[in-house]
Amino acid sequence: MASASEKIVVVDESAKTHAKFRRLLTDKYELVSFKDPDKALAWLKSNSTPAAVVSGFDLGDTDGISFSRAVDAISTYSARIILTEDASTDFFRKALNTGHVFSVLVAPLTDDDVITSLEAAVGYHRRLVHDRNVLERTLAGSVKLLIDMLSQFHADAFRRTGPMRQNALRLAKAMGIKKTWELEMAVMLSPLGEALLPKEILSRYRAAKPLTEQQREVLADAPRQTRDLLKNIPQLERVAEVLYLSGRGFDGSGFPKEGPVGQDIPLNARILRLLTDLWVASPEAGADAATFEALKIRGKAYDPDILRLAKRVLLDGELKSDDKKITLCYVRNLREGDVLVDDVLTETSHELVLARGHELTETTIRRLDQYNRLAGVRQPIRVHRPEMSEGKMAAAV
Repeated sequence: MASASEKIVVVDESAKTHAKFRRLLTDKYELVSFKDPDKALAWLKSNSTPAAVVSGFDLGDTDGISFSRAVDAISTYSARIILTEDASTDFFRKALNTGHVFSVLVAPLTDDDVITSLEAAVGYHRRLVHDRNVLERTLAGSVKLLIDMLSQFHADAFRRTGPMRQNALRLAKAMGIKKTWELEMAVMLSPLGEALLPKEILSRYRAAKPLTEQQREVLADAPRQTRDLLKNIPQLERVAEVLYLSGRGFDGSGFPKEGPVGQDIPLNARILRLLTDLWVASPEAGADAATFEALKIRGKAYDPDILRLAKRVLLDGELKSDDKKITLCYVRNLREGDVLVDDVLTETSHELVLARGHELTETTIRRLDQYNRLAGVRQPIRVHRPEMSEGKMAAAV
């Protein structure tokens, strides 16, 4: 059964075509009609992915095959159908091989042709989306496990991922970014380059001590190593490129020395560059007005629109609603999904065990329990636990 949220986009110059599709499909799907292919492409760029895009062959300045290729670049998971009067084998071959269409409907169209073809197209779209979601969930779980493991050995490097992820999601919401998976993966994996560095270089870099020429080369090469490590993992190719370019300034400064400039730098890389520098400028207190003032020194390195929006969004008071609900816990009462409000430190040496902002999993809770048994950890531990009532501080003992 079709979902009310499933959209069918019809692009054709013929009023009769639009009338036929409205008559046959409006009871099952949400229909969006265009005569102008450019307006249709603009709509696709700013709206959720439709289940299918149906286009005529003659679209004025363009043809159905070229239009289908343009749709493929914007809305990969939409099934594409072309309407035509050309039933030749050459046309079908060109439509399938170069237009990447799901099917071709040859006029004159019967009602059954339209209904059957659209049902098949929607089914194909659902399978694509389902497979993508399964893969993304599997990959996200694998990345989370990787981060949990790495944070045990590189707690200082990975302490920023929790706060940065929260800020990334707030910024993405304000920017109207609906699909945040790629941005979240980039944030979570952003410390990987540091974790790959030799300890001596990393300690000198963090302490702002001078580096030798050879050490600077190793440091500058960290983003490339991160990209090379991730680029061969399915679904992480784009994340790898975002991480590689996240050190490159909007003005072309930074690393790599050669590469895109300004708006040609991927959006998520521009966001990540700003959020990383905000964290480095104020890792403990979080971004404040003074932090943004400090970034003005190299202000041209940031996308000015993102910088202005981040200043407004991230300085807009405390986190609201569920994010403000805090619970005091002892280790034995921690739950999966709890988010650390403060760094967790060992009782005596104050060694960092897990950084604030870390979302606890079964693995990390078990690790905290082990640390507590062996060396002791400072308790109670403050965590965000959304189900707590507003303003209530509960002590789980």
